[in-house]
Amino acid sequence: MQKINPQKVSKPVGSLIGLKPEYEERYIILHKNTFPGVLDRIRKSNIRNYSIFLLDGILFSHFEYIGNDFVADMKAIADPVTKDWWKLTDPMQEPLPARKKGEWWAEMDLLLCFGENPKSYLKANRFAYTAEIKRGLEKVVKNIFSNFDERLKALFVKANIHNHIVYCKNSKLYVYFEYTGNDFSNDDKELNSKPMVEKFNSELGKNLKTQWQQMKEVFHTD
Repeated sequence: MQKINPQKVSKPVGSLIGLKPEYEERYIILHKNTFPGVLDRIRKSNIRNYSIFLLDGILFSHFEYIGNDFVADMKAIADPVTKDWWKLTDPMQEPLPARKKGEWWAEMDLLLCFGENPKSYLKANRFAYTAEIKRGLEKVVKNIFSNFDERLKALFVKANIHNHIVYCKNSKLYVYFEYTGNDFSNDDKELNSKPMVEKFNSELGKNLKTQWQQMKEVFHTD
């Protein structure tokens, strides 16, 4: 579980932090046995659909905030039970050098969010992917996502992909989405065969240094 910077209201919220390699197994086991009091505090602070993903020593978290006072709700998370939880998790984590003042987890920039369906995550398969942007092309990539039009969005939703969210931090993209269909492989193949999607993927791909890599979900609470 993360300490969240209460200075900025954002829905959804995506953040990053490092995980020391010697603690990976312990961290995963610990999050499979999260303190009930911590989970209760998360809900009381109006956080829903909270997932943490892991790949190559980087933790990527995504959640949705549904309350009306983000600052107050985030401050309230630091109750005695959660502070005890942080005593276990903090030594395992390694904050990113590029984080803002006061942050433990580094909050990311939101580039794209569509296909919102507040109930979809209750029966969805959750996915997260990451890719690195070529040096100096961050603005180009951000512009590509800013031009992601309604026709493209409709194709993704038709393929049973909801809550499709793209974040950016330190020249890396992090994508989160929920799949609510029955055959992801087939729906994904059909989606990527659409001319508009092929064109988008080609344009984006020219600016990426690496291929997309899937991350492993290590924590989730509705």
